[in-house]
Amino acid sequence: MAVTEAAGRGHPRPVAGHGAYRQPDDRIGLADLYRAHAGFVWRCLRRFGIPEEALEDIVHEVFMVVRRRLPEWDGRCPPTTWLYPIARGVAANTRRSRARAEARRPFVPMGEPPVDPERAAERNEALACVAAFLDELDPDQREVFELIDLEGMRGPEVAALLTTNLNVVYSRLRIARRKLVSFLDARGHSPMRRSP
Repeated sequence: MAVTEAAGRGHPRPVAGHGAYRQPDDRIGLADLYRAHAGFVWRCLRRFGIPEEALEDIVHEVFMVVRRRLPEWDGRCPPTTWLYPIARGVAANTRRSRARAEARRPFVPMGEPPVDPERAAERNEALACVAAFLDELDPDQREVFELIDLEGMRGPEVAALLTTNLNVVYSRLRIARRKLVSFLDARGHSPMRRSP
């Protein structure tokens, strides 16, 4: 197969001389895709607003769609670039279905107290801080920031995924990173400065 795993990144790269992520006669199995990219899909779904308790089931739904659409993947792009819009579509359908179900169901308070309240409070505070920062970004900047800085995708992959110019991707990323520094400064956190 014409795919190799980039050290520590989890993104396949073309084998020298091939120029594609998969050759037409190569067979890549659903199990291989799942093993290599289920974590990526899980993180995407979480950012798309899928609740924690439903993530595992929705990841499986995404891979049910992938199974059906696997013959369509021509291998010219990394699997993450192909999986991202599938995950986004499944997440959107799930949110709509859940919203309709919630509208029909009366409110019932749920939940048990967390096992370790102090740890849960720290985690919730950190998540709220990250969510507050992401909410300050405009949607285009947020999407680029999440894909590059949180998912580790490369700029050209994101440009292809979002069907936009690479310079636009990098511009959005620079703005988002500047906003992050300002956000942390305003809250008394000194972000680590990169060495020149």
